[in-house]
Amino acid sequence: MRRALSLAAAALVSTSVACRVGAHEQATGVVKERMDAMELMAKAMKAITARIKEKRGLDPIAGDARAIHAAATRMPSLFPPGTTDHPSGAKPVIWRNWPDFEGKARALVTESAKLAEMESRDAKALAAQVRRVSDACSSCHELYRTKDHH
Repeated sequence: MRRALSLAAAALVSTSVACRVGAHEQATGVVKERMDAMELMAKAMKAITARIKEKRGLDPIAGDARAIHAAATRMPSLFPPGTTDHPSGAKPVIWRNWPDFEGKARALVTESAKLAEMESRDAKALAAQVRRVSDACSSCHELYRTKDHH
């Protein structure tokens, strides 16, 4: 199960980063800032997932988790109303359901903080918390990101 989780997370992150590269070239302002923040989080998750899969080099996970946490704390500010124009993958429903969006952002802040504070020797516990961070990302993406921005 852990192997399947790691492989699925790695595939998701790889696809996500590849799709955004072209979009970043066209993005400006706050849309570019949030795309850059999302890319940073995706790269950090990819690195974390690789370390969990290899069951070694676990100490740097805390640093990657802190990077995710820092970006997550900025999420609501990176989504001012009306920033849905191309190349943004943000759906307008974000602003119609703002309290839920903010709640999902807070969940990512909370789960990434927990990961950053974990003991790095317990690979099983780390993997479980990585899954919670991944779930926090996915819960927001499922509702608030267009499908063409994987």
